[in-house]
Order: sequence, then structure tokens, then C-alpha cells
Amino acid sequence: MKKFFSIFITALILLSQLPIVSQTALAAPSAPYVVNYSGSNNLSASSDSTVVPGSTGVASQKFVVSGSGWNGAFYTDWGTHDVSNYNTLDFWVKGGAGGEALSINVSDGTNGYSTNIQTPSDASWKHVSIDFSAMTGVDFTKWNTITFTCNTSAVNTTFYINNVEFSYVDHYTGPQVTVVPWNGSQSAVSLTFDDGYDSQLDYAVPALDAKGMKATFYITETAITGSRVDDWKKLPLAGHEIGNHSKHHYEPSANPTQPYQRTFNDTLGYDETVAAQTEIAQALNTTVVSYAYPYTNNDPYLVKYLKDTHISARGGWGNGTYYMKSSDTPDWMNISSQFTWSGGSFNTHYKSWIDNAISQRAWTVISAHHVGDADLPLDQFNLLVNYLDSNRSSIWIAPYGTVSGYWRAQKIIEGLTPNATSTGTSYTWNVPAYFPNNINLKVKLKNGDGYQVLQNGQVIQPDTGGNYTISFGAKSLELKRKPYAVNYSNSNNLTVSTDATVVPGNTGVASQKYVYSGSGWNGAFYTNDWAAHDVSAYNTLDFWVKGGAGGVTLSMYVSDGTNGYSTNIQTPSDASWKHVSISLATMPGVDFTKWKTITFTCVTNPATFYINNVQFSRT
Repeated sequence: MKKFFSIFITALILLSQLPIVSQTALAAPSAPYVVNYSGSNNLSASSDSTVVPGSTGVASQKFVVSGSGWNGAFYTDWGTHDVSNYNTLDFWVKGGAGGEALSINVSDGTNGYSTNIQTPSDASWKHVSIDFSAMTGVDFTKWNTITFTCNTSAVNTTFYINNVEFSYVDHYTGPQVTVVPWNGSQSAVSLTFDDGYDSQLDYAVPALDAKGMKATFYITETAITGSRVDDWKKLPLAGHEIGNHSKHHYEPSANPTQPYQRTFNDTLGYDETVAAQTEIAQALNTTVVSYAYPYTNNDPYLVKYLKDTHISARGGWGNGTYYMKSSDTPDWMNISSQFTWSGGSFNTHYKSWIDNAISQRAWTVISAHHVGDADLPLDQFNLLVNYLDSNRSSIWIAPYGTVSGYWRAQKIIEGLTPNATSTGTSYTWNVPAYFPNNINLKVKLKNGDGYQVLQNGQVIQPDTGGNYTISFGAKSLELKRKPYAVNYSNSNNLTVSTDATVVPGNTGVASQKYVYSGSGWNGAFYTNDWAAHDVSAYNTLDFWVKGGAGGVTLSMYVSDGTNGYSTNIQTPSDASWKHVSISLATMPGVDFTKWKTITFTCVTNPATFYINNVQFSRT
């Protein structure tokens, strides 16, 4: 009994020392919920004096990979806590050298959410903010752990974590755009070819063209000075991408031992990136926006010049995964790719690459060199192309620069804060100088019922799937409340017919034609089912009117069923269409939360007149 009592008291003491962190999800919390570091596996951990600039001043946790097995840094007190009154997970991360590949797992003890994180290539701090809505499956009333894993395999890789916390962000709830991943497809695959070999022109290009597929060809100075430069010039015209594979194909090395190795400096770094990009673009009369590292080696001197001149750069293992999800945070200067090789085959390797991309709803990049030899036998290449073709309904097959440009533009759009306007919502953004002009994004509307999408003042119509194609190069987007159309119902003492005449440049809806030849009161009634409707979100009543002979006087009456507003309208003397726009604020007495009818009466007798596009709008 004494032993049991001692254990009970010890348990009470331990429990009393644990922070009381469980909270009931009621009102939005004003202070973040701090998550503390607990322990780690296969990592050397220490508290570091480095802090996030402008942050709370709390020292970061420093981690060094100390072994070759699985590693993890655990942020938790190992209890179950209700954090559902928050909506965002925030933390700061950086790498010791820059470009480290990490993954994070958020778990409720039963289900978890994982995503990949790339530290900035310049070893600076990066703020990561993940909305709860993206972490599907996790029950945040029972949150348990957050685990960080370093995927960069080298022992002694260093990374830092700071300010792990749950916070509440007061999200904008009005209409907004969401970018559809991978251009509306379930996944994406990019075929890339390195070094500009003749076999690519002889075998790869014809096979791809026969299926209508477009790929990326990374070339060096050799291709633009060789005998087949005219053949390379044809590829951009056919929709293929020409990429930058450096000028001399040097392998960066601190201690060169081979002729193809060099120790890079500013001069050589510029020459092998920006100078090569310019030469290739001029020689082939095309835009060059992406880079492939020779030998997949992303030397800092290459990254230094690429980050301001290219959309992205293709490496090897890259950001730690060959299957990149649209929600991942990539290092644009080190995107992963998988290489065909002499021991590979379609059935054993390449088919699974495609299947994994589809099942994971991810993008994978496939790279090859020679086509038609042991590196990629022609029969294996044809099997790969045919399999891609048979899965077009699930895959966006596009050049590397096209997919990375789309994804990078998507990240920019997703990071914008919508601006509320008098007519709806607007977005504005900057386009980096190295972006091509032809990047288009497919977007959907969230909370967008009753709104339309406009760019440069032009309405964009959705496709059958509800997607709107917008131009990233337009630098702005407007979500504008749709007009509320008011339909013709019936009339009194008027001869009525539908007329083919439409308002110039309008929707193409035919007008209503009225002929008044009697002596009694007349009226044309516009109402939506004679019921009361709330149109108070609009601020203007619009319609178009004209007279058959010109100079017709009409009287308009707007009513909520109890009170009304009247005004006279004169049609143009030359019998042309007239646009009438009346502010609701000038119609005192009418309750527009209960609007019912609009009635047009012809004062001129006899007369013919036309009405078109009666609607409430927001201006």
C-alpha cells in the first residue's frame, strides 16, 4: 500500500508540472499556443542563440544529423490537446548551409498530415504557415505531436527551428480565387533531355510529336554551334522548351581532378548561367527560363545567378522527394528529377514513376540523355510515351518550365491578400522579370456565388468544370458581383413582343418591344415572381431603353410593395439606345431588402418603345 501511495503522489507531482494547455474551442484566441521542443531521434540537439528577426526573441533549437538512420525532432508534451480554436500552424526554419530538405508530420496520435519543406538556399530564416484546412484527416481536438525530419541524407547536416505555435488568423471570408493544381489535372509529368544529343532529335522528338506531347531539352553551347542548330531552332516552334544546361557543362568541384571539373567563382558562375542563357536564347530565337545543373550539382555560385534570372532549376534528389505535391514548399533552385539509366526499364522502374505521380497527385520530372542506346532503349522509351498517352486524363504532360512556372505563379497567387472593393474583391501582384509572358492559371471561386471574374475589364467565362483561365502576366484580377437580372413578367394595355434588337456590345439578350395605342393606363411589369427580394447588396438600377421613333417619354416606378419611387425617362430623339443608371440611394423610401417590382409606363401616346437588360448592379 505504501508503494502504491508513493507512486500516486509522484504521478500527481508530475502532472502538476505539466503545462495546462488543453483548451475548449470557443472564441478565437488572441494569443498563440506555443509548442515546445521535447526530444529527438538521431539528431544532436541544442539551444541556439540565433533568433528569428523581429520575432519574440526566443532562442531557436539547433539540430545536427548525427546518424544514418531515421531522424526526428519532436515538438510535444506527449499529451492530447484541443487546439481546434486555432486555424494555423506557424514556425520558422532555416538550414545551416541552405537548401536543406525537411518534412513535417502533424499527428493526433491516430492520423497525420505530412508535407515537405525546403530551407532557403541562402541559409536565411523562412516563415512557414500552414492552414488547418490543408491538414486533412488530423483531429485538432486531439492534437498530439509535430515531428520534423531532415531528408538531406548527409551526416552533420544542420537545421534550425524556432517559434513553433498554433495561431488564429482572421481569414478573409469574401469571394476569392483558389488556383487549381497542375492545370486542372490530377498530376503532372515533365520529360526532360540533357546535353543536346542528336538521338534526341532523331528519336525522341518524332515520337513525342506523334502523340502531341511537349518536352524540355537542356542544351549547352555545343548544340547552338553544331551542325544541327537549325533542327534545335524548330523545337520551340513546335511547342517544346529549350532549357539552359550551362555553357561548358562543367562539374563544380572544390578540388578539380578531371578536365570537366572547375572551381567556381563569380566570373565562371555568371558565364555558366546568365551568359549561357543569353547565348542559347539568341541563337535559337526563344525564351530560356529554366536551368538543369550539370551532374545535378547546384553549386552556390550557380544558384547565386540563377535565382534572379530563371524560374527554377532542375537537380537530382532536389527537395527530398521525386513526387512533389502542389501544397509542398519547394526550393525553386533545386527541383528533384529521376534519371533513366542503362539498368532501368519501363516495367521495373518507369511505369511506377507515372503511377506514383498519379496516386500521390504530384509532379514528377523524368530526365534522360541518349535515346535509342543502353541509357534509354527505343522500345523502352516508346513504352513510356505510350503509357503517358494512355493516362492523359490523369496527367498534365508539359515541359518543365511550363509546370514549374505554373506552380510558382500558383504560390504567388496563394500568398496574396484579397482587397475588398466597392464592387467585390481585387487581387494585384508583381511578376518577376524572368517569368515568361504566357503563364496562364486555372482558378476556381471560393465563396463566389453571385460573382464574376474579370481581367483588364473583360469578363472571363468558366469552362464546363467551373474553372476560369486567367493570365498571370496581367498582374491583377477582379471578382465583381454579378448583376441581378430582373425579368419581364406581363403588361397592361400594351402590345408586347420579343425583339431581335439587342444592346450593342451587351449580353446578346433580345429586347422587349412595346406598342402603346390605347387611351387607358398602361404598364410593363418587371419583377422576379412578384415576391419580395433582398437586393440591398447592390447600389444601382440599370437598364437600356429606346423609342421606336425617338423622343418617347416613359415613367418608371420602383416599389417594395408598400412604398415606391417614380421618375420620368426620355428616350433619345434619334431612336438610339440609351443606358439608364440610377443610384439606389436616390430612391428614398424604397426598402431594397424587400424590393418587389419595376413598372414602366408610356406617357407618349401612341408610341413604340423597347426595354433591355433590366438589372441591379454594384458599381
